[in-house]
Amino acid sequence: MRRSRSRKSKRDSSQQMDFGRRITAIYGLNLALSYENAAVERLEQRASQCIVPEVKRNLQRHLKQTRGQQERLRERIQALAATAADSTEAEAITPTTESARLPIPEPPRSFRNMMDEVGTEREREVWESVNDLIVEKAEVVMYKSGIQALELLGADKKTISALKKNLQEEEAFAKLLEKNNPRIAKKLMKEQMKEGKKKRIAQVTTTGKREVEEEGEGEEKAAAVATTDSETVAATTTATAA
Repeated sequence: MRRSRSRKSKRDSSQQMDFGRRITAIYGLNLALSYENAAVERLEQRASQCIVPEVKRNLQRHLKQTRGQQERLRERIQALAATAADSTEAEAITPTTESARLPIPEPPRSFRNMMDEVGTEREREVWESVNDLIVEKAEVVMYKSGIQALELLGADKKTISALKKNLQEEEAFAKLLEKNNPRIAKKLMKEQMKEGKKKRIAQVTTTGKREVEEEGEGEEKAAAVATTDSETVAATTTATAA
């Protein structure tokens, strides 16, 4: 009788541990999903506002990948939830629709206001491309840490495989950004300098033309005054002679 109770106690304890590990895994997967939800929102905005065709295509391609990453995470959460069904945990073990806050640096308000007021589209694109890379690097760290944690928990191979697939895609996009960002930023800044030079030349040309026109108008006024003076003198002389 005692042995039977002991075996039942051990079995219950083992089941509780398995349940706890699954819940912990689901929490971790939902955390990753909340970041991917936020990433989709950012990528949609970036793709719509990007002024560089090459970058826009890359963002759109990664947006498609990120939606696939969301789906992988949802599938694994649902699979684990099916084996950890408990009414008290119902909300906690469903795929989240919330979005986490991405680790994008927030500049001082004065700097942000200055950029909004005088910054050009090219400057904003360079700035956002830096933020793109920061987000991807952060996601790489998140997935690496998540995989290590799940391996320690003894998570199933399908769940770990799903995270590894997401990690590979994030690493590939981060490498692409790291490779292309300097080249694209240089190109954008050259274009801006060239455009600025053209504007200065146009401004100088316009100013010079205006000065010539004003000088011409001045000469015409002087000639008109001289003519008037001459006519006045002639009239006075004629009147005196008469």
